[in-house]
Amino acid sequence: MSISGLEHLVTEPQDMKIVVPENVVEALSVVDRALSSYMHRELVSSTEVTDVLLDVRTALNRTAQPATDVSIDLSDVESGMEVPAQA
Repeated sequence: MSISGLEHLVTEPQDMKIVVPENVVEALSVVDRALSSYMHRELVSSTEVTDVLLDVRTALNRTAQPATDVSIDLSDVESGMEVPAQA
């Protein structure tokens, strides 16, 4: 029995398929490499940050290339973003 169609509001999460241009994939790769390098350091020079930002900007400004299909498991993304607290 349905109460004004509310049964459609509660659904299980479904896998998402996102089409990502190749230049965005490259930019994300630049960011991921920089973050993994910087995570274990207390200080990062402004020159290093500027270099990463310029690399990201360059990747994003490239002409559009064929898109790549990417499936994202959000639990992997969330666990990868956790940063342990420093004492």
